[in-house]
Amino acid sequence: MLTTEQEIGRQAPLRRAMPKTGTRRHTAPHQPKPRPRPDGRPDVEGKRAATVTRPETGTRAGAEDARAAARRAVPRRRPARRQRTPFVLLVVGLMSGGLVSLLLLNTMLAQDAITDATLRDEISVARQENERLQLKYQLDTQPGAVADDAEKQGYAPDWGNVNGWSTAGDRAGQVDTER
Repeated sequence: MLTTEQEIGRQAPLRRAMPKTGTRRHTAPHQPKPRPRPDGRPDVEGKRAATVTRPETGTRAGAEDARAAARRAVPRRRPARRQRTPFVLLVVGLMSGGLVSLLLLNTMLAQDAITDATLRDEISVARQENERLQLKYQLDTQPGAVADDAEKQGYAPDWGNVNGWSTAGDRAGQVDTER
């Protein structure tokens, strides 16, 4: 079985899981890493000292001096704040842009909802007016209402005539018998 690196020619070593057999070997005990001296000077053998020396004064001021000397001896790393600043600004900018766009979208939807409600109210008023006009038209076209309007205009019922309504000098309401 080849790994991806071996297939493309990088020749990475192939590692296979080997079953553990036999007894476990005991290794050497763990030795801690040597700690640097607070003054930063190498030890006599070229290595740094394994232990930190403390002042022998026994006072609190002496211990603080030793800590201050140890802090000065160890070079401080620069804080990673400069590296994070562009990323933080980018994230804050993206979140602010998203918030502003959501507010604009919400405002537009609210404005459309208000317009929609206003148009629905206008439509309901127009429907009620239409129903009122249709009812008035139906009442005005009833036979009794038509007869009253005809009498107001000077027409009188002519029970001997086929058309039913005539005026004194009007001949248009008579039946044409010449056909």
